[in-house]
Amino acid sequence: MNFPIHQPYKDGKGGVDIGLKPIQKESWLEIDGLFSAEIAEKKKLLKNKRSDVLITPSSSFSIQKEVLTTILEHLQLFHANLFNINNETVEIIKTKEIYNHQKFPNPLELASLLVQEDLIIMKQIEEDYHLESASLCAPTRWSLQDKYRESLSKIHKEVPGYEQKIGKRVDSIFSNLPDDKIFERFNWSIFDSPELFQPINSKTLVEIQDLRPQELFIRVERQTIRRLEQSKSVLFTVRVHVDPITAILDSKRSIEDLITAISNLDLDMKNYKVITPFEENLINWLKSKAINE
Repeated sequence: MNFPIHQPYKDGKGGVDIGLKPIQKESWLEIDGLFSAEIAEKKKLLKNKRSDVLITPSSSFSIQKEVLTTILEHLQLFHANLFNINNETVEIIKTKEIYNHQKFPNPLELASLLVQEDLIIMKQIEEDYHLESASLCAPTRWSLQDKYRESLSKIHKEVPGYEQKIGKRVDSIFSNLPDDKIFERFNWSIFDSPELFQPINSKTLVEIQDLRPQELFIRVERQTIRRLEQSKSVLFTVRVHVDPITAILDSKRSIEDLITAISNLDLDMKNYKVITPFEENLINWLKSKAINE
């Protein structure tokens, strides 16, 4: 069992926080051993739940094309050992498939099948940024259809403390995002399922108190933002990592960090993350593992 790659709960962190930091361009997209399985899952969702995971209005075609071009250039520059790219086709070495651009009327759909990240385009309309187009195959309890065309503040209206604590700062960051910088941040939550596709109605599935802590999973979102040079829209990417909670049991520090992070959440955030029903059992179980470590 592998140790989690990202631990945003480190040092007891977990509340409402912007937490953006600049990263190098080569670190923008994550490609790992789960590539083939996650792309296969995306294709399955695009076939069976297309309207739930893809919104590509014709009005956003030029921006979608810019996203595709940006991703192709990145892959060619930093992942040439995995991808063979030319102007007509995209050959994905890992899956032994060739995609023809002409078979994809939506450039964003093709782009989404080249990377493990979800892709969300935020377009500026007057002073606010709105969700213009997206491929979202790993939602964390929200609906793409419900958020379509919404502004940043409305997209996050259910997040406790967002408007009061960071809403204006986030708007300012999007408005002043430089063309040549990429930023990343992280979120974490605890789920009873390893499935990446967790739509809004999945929240009710964990509202029971007798869940066995050892059967829970730590779900981490790695988010990045960058400005598209031509359209000046913002491309928001989300890569979801899911690890069994037992993956941290070899590290007393990680166990204690997660205990502290859960304890530091206020009640509204615990309810939002759906931790409250099993919090006591989970904390007691983690404490027992920390003592034995």
